[in-house]
Amino acid sequence: MKIIDNFLTPSYADALEDQFLSPQQEWFFNRNASYLEEEEKFHMKFGFQFHIFRLDVGFSDTKLTYFLKPLLFQIQDAVKCTNLLKCRVDMTMASGKKVIHDPHIDIPFELASGINNYITTIYYTSDSDGDTVLYNEFEESDEYTVMDTVTPKKNRLLIFEGRRFHTGHSPMLHQNRVLINSNFTS
Repeated sequence: MKIIDNFLTPSYADALEDQFLSPQQEWFFNRNASYLEEEEKFHMKFGFQFHIFRLDVGFSDTKLTYFLKPLLFQIQDAVKCTNLLKCRVDMTMASGKKVIHDPHIDIPFELASGINNYITTIYYTSDSDGDTVLYNEFEESDEYTVMDTVTPKKNRLLIFEGRRFHTGHSPMLHQNRVLINSNFTS
């Protein structure tokens, strides 16, 4: 695990924050921010997201994608990887109570066949609560043990092994938690 604070220039970091907190930004509803099927009829693990890049379809052709490419190139250089596997922007809403999402990996084992290792990154666009939790486990488990927690801080980049299970909390003190989640491989 590695944390890089002040990852981008201040003006680009401000522009990213402004973009994703803008009322003009389009978001797509996601019932469960961790992508796992949920048996409950209602829970507070929802969020909003959109994909910038997926390996199976490539880059989305939008102005926002071109706005984010410099960030992705800089992350790519920081993690010393040449291939982007996936990039999505995620917003989790305030819950009013402590809500921890489901432990997960971003690219499930069955989809990552042929990929030996990959790197996961989380770029935080603004300050928030709703920590990211990194677990010691690299396989599904009935009980996960916490390796570390990382607080969302504007212009912070978190880098870790992609097969490490992790999750996040919905914020309680801030209106939302916005991050850019990417996965890279050599």
